[in-house]
Amino acid sequence: MKRVGIYWLCPSIEDVHQRRAAILDDIGYQVYFFQNLEALVKEVSIKRARVIVLGDEWDHDVAIKCMHTFANIPDINNARLLLWNSKNDFDLMQAACLEGFRDIIPHDLEDTEWLQRFEFATSGMESILDLHEGLKKLEEKIEIQMPARVVWIGPQTMWIESKTMAEVGDTIRLQGAFADRLGLKEIRAVVLEKQKSHLSYRFSEALVVNWAKDAAERADLQKLKETKEYLARIDLGLRPKVFLAIQSPALRTTILRYTDRRKHEVHTALNKSSLVYEPKYFTPDIIFIEEQLTNGEGHQPFLEMVRFLPEHATIVTIGNRHEGADVKISSGNRRMRWLRHIPTNLADLIEKDYLQGFYLKKPEDVSIRPAFLPQDHPLSYIMVNSEAKLQSADYLQIEVTCDSRIHTYSLLKVKSSKLSQLLGGPAYLKVVASPDSPDDVTQPPYRFKAHLCNLVEPVRVSLGKTSKPASKAKG
Repeated sequence: MKRVGIYWLCPSIEDVHQRRAAILDDIGYQVYFFQNLEALVKEVSIKRARVIVLGDEWDHDVAIKCMHTFANIPDINNARLLLWNSKNDFDLMQAACLEGFRDIIPHDLEDTEWLQRFEFATSGMESILDLHEGLKKLEEKIEIQMPARVVWIGPQTMWIESKTMAEVGDTIRLQGAFADRLGLKEIRAVVLEKQKSHLSYRFSEALVVNWAKDAAERADLQKLKETKEYLARIDLGLRPKVFLAIQSPALRTTILRYTDRRKHEVHTALNKSSLVYEPKYFTPDIIFIEEQLTNGEGHQPFLEMVRFLPEHATIVTIGNRHEGADVKISSGNRRMRWLRHIPTNLADLIEKDYLQGFYLKKPEDVSIRPAFLPQDHPLSYIMVNSEAKLQSADYLQIEVTCDSRIHTYSLLKVKSSKLSQLLGGPAYLKVVASPDSPDDVTQPPYRFKAHLCNLVEPVRVSLGKTSKPASKAKG
């Protein structure tokens, strides 16, 4: 059986790391420890990683740098990112939520609990996590915050990506640097559209929301004017999306040298199976693909992938030119280009030839064009706030009711006076069971179960340990 590689970055390898690595080794994983960010990044460019664990033992600024690096490397766009929590760095946990990490796993869980949590967070197939019963009743009004990212802000609307399960017509409350700049605690935005394509971040859905109506009523007019002027200054413009379906590390690295991250948005396929579904959500303008992935056993997945491409997209195959009619016909009349090798003028070919269709569809009127934010800009980070009620808890599991549906697998920040007193700060939660389908529960409030991301030792005594699990959560 082929082992799944796990890259683990930490400043020193201690007994607890070795023990957890041995547990993972027993069930088919292979853990590779790194004590240097540059070495890990170099390795990732050669050998793809499906799971990356960031230890929080680094100095805070170093850990934040590692986190931003992980979130923005094309070679690991679809790897599952985990934060190892050993010291409750609350700002680091907040950053992990906003960067789309799959989970924040407390290191002081028992080995069995830790392994279940790891598998729940990383498995692409059904996995099992214990759900507890007999929790201590707390009953407190709380506020939950769901992380989101802002891709663009227009004169009236903005595009945010999140696991927020809002519906068209709902009003959502947005908090973050954009609201701060307008002098508002939060913005009440109305959902106009829901999208599952053209996605840029590690979230499953996009919302187009109207922010301007509420801001026009409550924000200072001068602040509104200054904010719009500022957005025009930082606007990157609509960047073309480039997708690499390339297995060869050397070839992938060479193509990446000819792309500019400020001008292009670049994703790479994690593996062969992801070749089909990743373009469906990313919606690329150019695809570079090795010829061997377009014919033979790869022909059917190639056909599936093409179905999800926009009509203006250009498909660039690399390898010995395949003259068979099946590839040309199956491109769906999209522009096709062939390369035997990577030419030194690839950057010119991208701009002057491969992106012709993209530039034809690009809006010319800058007065109505939204401002596209740099991915590392503070305005691109935002939280969606919802009122909720804390129902019960034990040392690990929290049960909450909320008027909004919460997506299973979401990471949440919870503002609760009772939990904050026990934890020394805000609670961070991983949602493990939720009625996240409209057919599950017809009327609010919706109840969901979540497991704690904070260290659990401080609450073991006060909240107690459930004697036995009640059921299983399936991921």
